[in-house]
Amino acid sequence: MQLPVSAIVVGYNEAHLLKKSLPMLAFCKEILYFDLGSKDDSREVAESMGAQVIIHEKVDSCEWIHAKFANSTKYEWLLITDPDEILSRELIDEISQLFNEPDKLEKIGEITTPWIFYFKNKKLTGTHWGGISRRTLLVHNKRFEFKALIHVGRQVLPGYSTLNIEYTGKNFIHHYWMSGYKKLFEKHLRYLRNEGEARYKTGRRSTLKGIITEPFHAFKYSYKSRQGYKDGFTGLFLSVFWAWYESTAQIKNYTYQRSVEKKLPPTS
Repeated sequence: MQLPVSAIVVGYNEAHLLKKSLPMLAFCKEILYFDLGSKDDSREVAESMGAQVIIHEKVDSCEWIHAKFANSTKYEWLLITDPDEILSRELIDEISQLFNEPDKLEKIGEITTPWIFYFKNKKLTGTHWGGISRRTLLVHNKRFEFKALIHVGRQVLPGYSTLNIEYTGKNFIHHYWMSGYKKLFEKHLRYLRNEGEARYKTGRRSTLKGIITEPFHAFKYSYKSRQGYKDGFTGLFLSVFWAWYESTAQIKNYTYQRSVEKKLPPTS
């Protein structure tokens, strides 16, 4: 049975991933695939699987697409996913059951689900990304706000709440996060272009002391607290990578806030 849900997928040169992920969205009555100028056959693959293809100029992150088109869909419930994510059958069944009991969704603005990351097709046990994490999968576009801010552009509107689908063993999103080291760096360098502004606009501030100590805190968190050591060399590498990324993001945040402060009128 199809549900009154509009799925939004944003992609670029990911035809091989779409072939696996789009069939699992067949339960949605509308599938919108936003193509950012792919050179492969992504658009043809999406169309062959029943998706409506919308060609869009390239943007640094899908948050820009969500903020722009969230209120232009056929249905008010939106499913936000990526080409590298595959919903399990068990998760789809659980979502379908929720929509069969509409009273449970009357005051719900978002539905979160379990989420498991894979690096080079291997499930991550530890690090910042490993284990059973959680993310927003479904939102109601009249009860939820999207902002064009990297990683922080989503929030439930006042008066509505979050429904969490709890992990039962098989009901999760398979997130085939990174196929290799090159993609890891390419994607995160793109994120860093916007991290400073996004963090500043959501109230985060950086200090020189924080920038100096961040590499140690971030590495300890990923490798020790999040048990990155369980993933062997991959866990060590990703923990070092996380320390580099968070430290660089803090520098970006500090640089952005200094540029803003310079434009402020002097205080008397």
